[in-house]
Amino acid sequence: MRIILFLAIAANSLDLVATSLGIHWLGNREGNPLLAGLAHDHWWMFVVIKGIIVPLLIVRLYHYRNSSPVLATTGMALVTVALTVAVGQWLGWIAGVISVTRAWGL
Repeated sequence: MRIILFLAIAANSLDLVATSLGIHWLGNREGNPLLAGLAHDHWWMFVVIKGIIVPLLIVRLYHYRNSSPVLATTGMALVTVALTVAVGQWLGWIAGVISVTRAWGL
């Protein structure tokens, strides 16, 4: 379960970095409607939420493994898969933008 905790926090951190590159360097938009306004209008608040509060919530979910093991296990698996998919989508989009701009000389 500690590996899942590590993977969830690492995926969240990579998602924050990929989001930063995608929004500020390549002109994309945040796909999460709950965080889109913060990501574009209040960047520091977005970084605080995504970089500090979300990892703390992931750790809190991890600590529920003693009192509610099914909830903790399912939640950790869901969070890890969702963040890993999000990072994969960001990296795919970034690779596509970079290859297209190089091909067209933009």
